[in-house]
Amino acid sequence: MTEQHVPSPGDGVEVGIVRAIRERTDMQPVAGVVLGSGLGDAITVARERAGSGEPVEIAYAELPGFPPPTVPGHAGKLWLGTIADRSVAIFQGRIHFYEGHPMPLASITTRVSHALGARTMVLSAAVGGLDPSLGAGSMVVVRDHLNLMGTNPLTGWRYPDGSPAFVDVSGVYDAALSDAALKILRDHDTPASDGVYAAMAGPSYETPAETEMLRRIGATVVGMSTVPEAVAARALGMRVLGLSFVTNAAGGAVSHEEVLLASKTAAEAIGRLVAELVDAF
Repeated sequence: MTEQHVPSPGDGVEVGIVRAIRERTDMQPVAGVVLGSGLGDAITVARERAGSGEPVEIAYAELPGFPPPTVPGHAGKLWLGTIADRSVAIFQGRIHFYEGHPMPLASITTRVSHALGARTMVLSAAVGGLDPSLGAGSMVVVRDHLNLMGTNPLTGWRYPDGSPAFVDVSGVYDAALSDAALKILRDHDTPASDGVYAAMAGPSYETPAETEMLRRIGATVVGMSTVPEAVAARALGMRVLGLSFVTNAAGGAVSHEEVLLASKTAAEAIGRLVAELVDAF
């Protein structure tokens, strides 16, 4: 898909952000990586395994138009560096729809990555497990999703000719990347499977009745992110890898503090996966 034929929300926010980044570095990442709640340590793991060169780190607050995250466990920094001789942009924290931002800003990580030159997005997130077989600590590679956020991530997006962003989303998540990720996780004895991600608007967690509904309609895990970034990436012609880390069983009592504590154990698996899979991006 050429630059002349990709849709846009038309707000131009990514233009100012990329301009500010280019004042610091001319690095062109092959992939954008989004680290969800409590997963910031994945950068350290990836660097220890395959890092090189001097990275550049920029706080979101220094990027005009990029809202600083308000969620604990999201550091709010963009890391640009080299992993296994491949440049990557790693977003330490994301912007959520439930924070009160318009939906286009919930996909700003994807939009900025694409504008920097990346053609792959790796989207990690802490999730609640819906499948009873998924224990805390399990990794789920996303094969498909259910958008239950109440709005479409591409609402208001237009192609250059003004037409709506009618985008085929029958294959949002890249099968080859998903297969490779699942193999790497299992090779390192990380409990891993694949499944369907249900995206809820949040910020409240699910009731037992909502949890049962999600199970019945085919969801494996539930979260409050990923889908806006994934659908935007698909619209921009990017490959997408979705990685969900199960922190708790959905429908039961849970706090964000518990989610963060459980997420820390996933950072090593995700950092290792990025280091081993980066050549495929």
